[in-house]
Amino acid sequence: MSIEGAKNRLIDYVKGMSVAWFSFNLATSAIILSSFALGNLERIEALIGIARILAAVNTLVFITTSILYVARVILGWDSFKKLLRNPVESPFLTVTAISAMLLSLDWSLVLGNTVMAAVFFYTGLIVHTALFIIVLYVMERHPGVQVHYMNPGWYMPAVGNVLVPYVGMILSSQGIHVSKSLLGIYLGTGTIMWMALFTIWLYRSIFFHPPPARLMATTWINLAPPAVIPLSYEALLGFTPSVYHKLLGETVGTPFNPLATQLLVAVFDFFYYTFWGAAGLLFALVIAITLGHLYRRDIEFAESWWAFVFPLAAYTISTIHLYLHHPGDTWLVKYAWTLYALAWLFYLVTTGFSLYYSYEELVKKVPKEEIPRLARPLPEDLLRRKQGEPA
Repeated sequence: MSIEGAKNRLIDYVKGMSVAWFSFNLATSAIILSSFALGNLERIEALIGIARILAAVNTLVFITTSILYVARVILGWDSFKKLLRNPVESPFLTVTAISAMLLSLDWSLVLGNTVMAAVFFYTGLIVHTALFIIVLYVMERHPGVQVHYMNPGWYMPAVGNVLVPYVGMILSSQGIHVSKSLLGIYLGTGTIMWMALFTIWLYRSIFFHPPPARLMATTWINLAPPAVIPLSYEALLGFTPSVYHKLLGETVGTPFNPLATQLLVAVFDFFYYTFWGAAGLLFALVIAITLGHLYRRDIEFAESWWAFVFPLAAYTISTIHLYLHHPGDTWLVKYAWTLYALAWLFYLVTTGFSLYYSYEELVKKVPKEEIPRLARPLPEDLLRRKQGEPA
């Protein structure tokens, strides 16, 4: 192939680049943060070391992916505008900003560099805010949205919003100026948006055809908001584990000790158990859904498989924090290890399949139609549409 031919092929590849590439960064950051949390909990230096190595690699991959995606936007501006106006696919664009904010956690907690953490946080915050408003506007104004198009991937803007307060309060504790009231706006809008979309998802699943097998992994996104929301409430209320136990300790010896202790525990548990408990129920549900697809043997790899990882890792961290508040519930540690191991399993399998299909497309020149894509309908979906059924 000539140099000119290779250049044209590269340009065509960049123009068709999927935003799902950022899902690798999202999943890797989730693995990093859960490894770091478990490593500190169990005092396992190897896990902390793995987290630091992965954080450096993830940063390089994110920067490379961001440069390529900016080039994709510039070279294919018309197609990108169509993507922005698509109410079904545009919510996935927020994965770019969420990845940046998770990298902020990688740098602040794992690598200990608050300056880089602030850069990633505010960059992600600006991009996410713009995309959040655009996505909501498109959803509200688009005339062709039907309920059976809905899938948990639509939660991504809400996930980003509820993540903002958690990242922001961690940076605030490290000396970076962040407005607490501004963070509260993101938490409120994200929580309400998730609850509304979750209701729609249940309605779609009960009264219409549930999402097809290729979107099965996106059902795991159901775990993400109720796993992250209690962490953000914990941070905003100032009830991080160390502060929480310090406050409990300061009540000892005072006349109001029993009442103060009871109120403090009640306020924390009210927010935490409401959402963390919901995540536990949803975890059982998505396990059942996945096993059902395995029994029917209709699972096919798609880009959406990255959706397995982040929700599980977030739920792992949320479980660890709950244990730190209630150390008497030792079963929570075993539960966290189970979630963490499952997250790693999905991470390795998805990475393997992604590398394999990238090799098939780039090296073996397999036609794009034969490569799994999240947004590409499968033959049975097209058949359903011809028959007037929802895909």
